Amino acid sequence: MTMAIVQANRVSVDFSGFKALNKVNFYMDTGELRFLIGPNGAGKTTLLDVICGKVKPTEGEVLFGDNIDIGKLSEYRIARCGVSRKFQTPSIFENLTVLENMELSLKSGRGLVSSCFRKPDSAARDRIHAVLRNVDLDEKADQKAGYLSHGEKQWLEIAMTIMQEPKLLLVDEPVAGMTGRERNRTGEILMEIAEERSVLVVEHDMNFVKRFAKTVTVLHEGRVLCEGTFEEVSNDPTVIDVYLGRGGEAENAFH
Repeated sequence: MTMAIVQANRVSVDFSGFKALNKVNFYMDTGELRFLIGPNGAGKTTLLDVICGKVKPTEGEVLFGDNIDIGKLSEYRIARCGVSRKFQTPSIFENLTVLENMELSLKSGRGLVSSCFRKPDSAARDRIHAVLRNVDLDEKADQKAGYLSHGEKQWLEIAMTIMQEPKLLLVDEPVAGMTGRERNRTGEILMEIAEERSVLVVEHDMNFVKRFAKTVTVLHEGRVLCEGTFEEVSNDPTVIDVYLGRGGEAENAFH
C-alpha cells in the first residue's frame, strides 16, 4: 500500500468569520502528481498555505510523511521536513547568472552570506548541471537570470526548489503568462519531477490540466467538491454548475 505524503483531516481556516477552508479532508499519495482546481476563492491557495505552514489551521490536523503533524510546526521546520513551495511569481536573483542562482539554492546548513563566498564541490556542480539540463537551462547557465523568458524564469525557480531535495513540491499556477510551447514543456517537467517526488499543483488552465493531470481535486467554497480523473470531474454535474454559476468564468473550461 502506498503511504500518504500529506493528509488533511477536517481542516478549517477561519479569517475573521470567513471560512477559507471548511472541514477539508484531503489525501495525497507519495509519488503522485495531483492538480487542485476550482473557482476563485475556492480555497486552493489556502490549502497550499496550510501545508507549507504559511497559514495555521483553525481546526483539524495536517499529517506529512510518517505521520508528522506539520499543522503545528513553523514554516522553516516544515521546509526541513521536505515541503517546498513554488509561488506563481518567479522569485529569482535577476542580476545573478542562472548558475549563481542554483549555487545559492544548494541545500546546506550555510547562511546566505557564506553561500555566496563558498563554491560548491564537484558533486554539487554535477547535480546543478543535471537539474538545469532537466529544465532546458544548462546551456544558459552563464546567462543573467533577468534575460530569461518568463517561462524560463519559472523553470529556473523550479530547478532551484528541486535543489532543496523536497519530498513534496507545491506549485501555484505555474503556466500563467506562458507561451503554448512553454506550457507544454512545463507540464512535461512537472511529470518528470513527479517520478521522484510528490507534486501538488494549483492551476486554472483547464487545457493544461486536461493534458497532464491523472488525478484532480475540485474545491468549492472551502470544501472538497469531488475528486477523480479529469474526465470524471469535468463530467460531474455539480462541478459544471459551480463553474457556470460564476458568471460564465469557466464556461468552456472543460471543452
